[in-house]
Amino acid sequence: MTGGWDGGAVALLRLDRDGTVVDANRTVLRWTSRTRSATVGRVRLEQLLTPGGRIYWETHLAPILHAQGRVEEVALALATPGGRLPVLLTAVVGPGPDDTPGVEVALVVGAERSRYEREIDAARRAAEASAQRLRALHRTSTALAGAFRVSGVADALLLAASRELGAGAAVVRVLDEAGTPLERSTGDAASVAALTALLTTPAAAGPAQPHGPGGPVVVALPGRERTEGVLAVAPSAAAGADPLDVDVLEAVGRAAGTALERARLLDENVSVAHRLQLAMLATREPVDPRMRLATLYRPGVASLEVGGDWYDAFRVDEDRLALAVGDVVGRGLEAATAMGRLRSAVRAVAGPGARPAEVLDRADRFVTATGAGMLSTMAYAEVDLVTGRLRYAVAAHPPPLLLDAAGDVHHLWDGRSTPLGLRPADGVRGEAEARLAPGSTLLLYTDGLVERRDRPLSDGLDALAALAPRLRTALEGGRAGGLGGGLAALVSAALPDPGAERDDVCVVALARPGRGAPGA
Repeated sequence: MTGGWDGGAVALLRLDRDGTVVDANRTVLRWTSRTRSATVGRVRLEQLLTPGGRIYWETHLAPILHAQGRVEEVALALATPGGRLPVLLTAVVGPGPDDTPGVEVALVVGAERSRYEREIDAARRAAEASAQRLRALHRTSTALAGAFRVSGVADALLLAASRELGAGAAVVRVLDEAGTPLERSTGDAASVAALTALLTTPAAAGPAQPHGPGGPVVVALPGRERTEGVLAVAPSAAAGADPLDVDVLEAVGRAAGTALERARLLDENVSVAHRLQLAMLATREPVDPRMRLATLYRPGVASLEVGGDWYDAFRVDEDRLALAVGDVVGRGLEAATAMGRLRSAVRAVAGPGARPAEVLDRADRFVTATGAGMLSTMAYAEVDLVTGRLRYAVAAHPPPLLLDAAGDVHHLWDGRSTPLGLRPADGVRGEAEARLAPGSTLLLYTDGLVERRDRPLSDGLDALAALAPRLRTALEGGRAGGLGGGLAALVSAALPDPGAERDDVCVVALARPGRGAPGA
């Protein structure tokens, strides 16, 4: 690496095509407290990142870099002795100094860039103050259009009332698909009680009705065929707060009525989509006194379409059990079809003579040949029910979780390789071993269980590890539902509040009971 690169505030790396560091400047070595001899030729880029960044590189950035030749200003975090160091990563595929193919990577500390962007955003908001009314109406209409359940529309309307429309309190009463009133509110108890007293389910759509100068406003929510509900809002009592804008509220009422009418029709169809997904996943699970097995599927709360998450559990032979979870890219009928084909293919290529890495390799060839499930992620494991020997392989999927007999939790980070359809540079998929001792539990899951937009992935993995002992408690305590009940409780605790946007979740749990353990 030339002297001009070696130093300064930018960390620079050169990688070969499989991600191994072939050169690094002093800045990256200083940030990571590594020596050049322990870094160059010995580590891959993802090994310098935090666990969340590692998975994001494997599942998103590496495929994009492979396909497009560059990624720009992506927020990641380096793992340093002092903790996480947020950085912005830019990477470009191109020839190195000796014209061999490689990847040039630049890392800059993200804090300064983030502060600059916040200052620009604050200036932009100040410049747009004169257009606040129009933007409030636009954002509210967008939020209503994006909600697909009757309850979701009601919640979006309340959130818009407090954030966009200047309300200090609000109550909305809507009619669900059965015509039953459904009520939501926000604000202090006294204000909510006063607004509730103003509500009556309107017989017909009408204009917004102010109750006194500067007082609360009642707004009808008209659909095409009937009035879908009514909204009552009270102005904010904060000093300097603007009065309620009746014209904006009336326009919001019309948009909300249309959204509610659409949501009622969609609510009637959403259960059909989820039943289709369950039917595609339904299989007769193996039963054996040497194990406790539980599976769970929770549909996402972000789309009416079926998704590509899947799980499976089946016998390889009399004493070996195979577990698999996977995630096909995309949503809708195409993703669901690819999911079904890939799930069936995995069963077909697994067998007594195939190790986990070979199963992934055969699945990879299936994906490449058919195009079904390209860039899917997957975790596959086989457990010997006699010895507890666990062999597993992971194609860019979240790591399996092992709760051992002592109650310690381990993320199984070994045996990793690239997504299906994107073969490793050396053509060899990784595989690893562990032991499922009596009293231990293995958990395979899709990323919907741990991934959130409002937190790093590493925090989601830590949260799951903290919840994992609940599975052991459910088994040892002999609770109703056993492992299945414990798994359902764990997933409920791990997911955000009901109705919050989230992805599909598939989970498989396998427990190897200890001596004298109660039945599940």
